[in-house]
Amino acid sequence: MQIWKKIGIYTCGMILTGTVFITSVTAGGPPLKDNACGACHRDYGAIMPQKHPDMGKGTPCLTCHTTDAKTEATKFSTEVHKTHQGGKTKLECSACHAL
Repeated sequence: MQIWKKIGIYTCGMILTGTVFITSVTAGGPPLKDNACGACHRDYGAIMPQKHPDMGKGTPCLTCHTTDAKTEATKFSTEVHKTHQGGKTKLECSACHAL
């Protein structure tokens, strides 16, 4: 009976370790497609807040708003997801992300 108890504990430990590893590796979400914003938005100036710096002919958003997949969500990424997945717009993740 002792051997089955040890096997059970080791199995649970391995499952927990695997779950934590997978969660930490995929926490940043799938990578973005090339020109993810430009695929839908032609005139960035029309959608930017008043206080946003001038973008000229449309520098892609992620030039300035960079993210690191291993850190927590940024204010920019949180707001982008709120805007594109709620309210008037409900895009699928695959519209911007390479799945």
